[in-house]
Amino acid sequence: MVQKSTPNEISELSIPNKGRKCKACGLYLNQLPAYDKKKDANIFWVGLSAVQFADGEEQIPLSPCTRSGSLIKRIEEPFESSISFYRTNIVKCLPLVNDRIRYPVTYEMEKCYPNFEYEVEKLRPSLIFLLGKQVGQFVLNKFSKRISSLSDDFAYDTFKNDGIIYIPIHHPSYILVYRRKDILGYINGIQTIFDKSLQTAVSMH
Repeated sequence: MVQKSTPNEISELSIPNKGRKCKACGLYLNQLPAYDKKKDANIFWVGLSAVQFADGEEQIPLSPCTRSGSLIKRIEEPFESSISFYRTNIVKCLPLVNDRIRYPVTYEMEKCYPNFEYEVEKLRPSLIFLLGKQVGQFVLNKFSKRISSLSDDFAYDTFKNDGIIYIPIHHPSYILVYRRKDILGYINGIQTIFDKSLQTAVSMH
């Protein structure tokens, strides 16, 4: 069910300000944590880690200026008047090795996970899309759930925890690189979940 977040302390909430004080690991030395500025959310998009931002560039996770963020924006557009979206990463900072972007290691994901928990606690989305199997399995492990594979036909499995539905899906970058001919199927599969959630919300009123 998609429902608007209640303002429970939202007006005084500054997730970015709190998150940018985090020094749980050393990644903040590469680049300060990236946060969305939204103060309510029905739906979360959750990626793995931050990209490298140019000087003066708006530092938003899964930015529409990126290829993955642009595809997410395309999925959101028909629903923007009825659903609010929030973009984040499990690792808010930029993992580097020899000045090259790398995947974060499990230790870094674990250190940053409380920041993600804080976002969920404060914004209380109805749906959380976990982008890619690595993110999906990492988060679902916290609830003792496992995924075997991601649906080739985009009929994704859902997992409920504490009243929130978690949905592991293919990462947009995977679709853009390896399954370009299936982009419309990917978009339709996710938008179908939006539609079902909206219908459920209406039926409960």
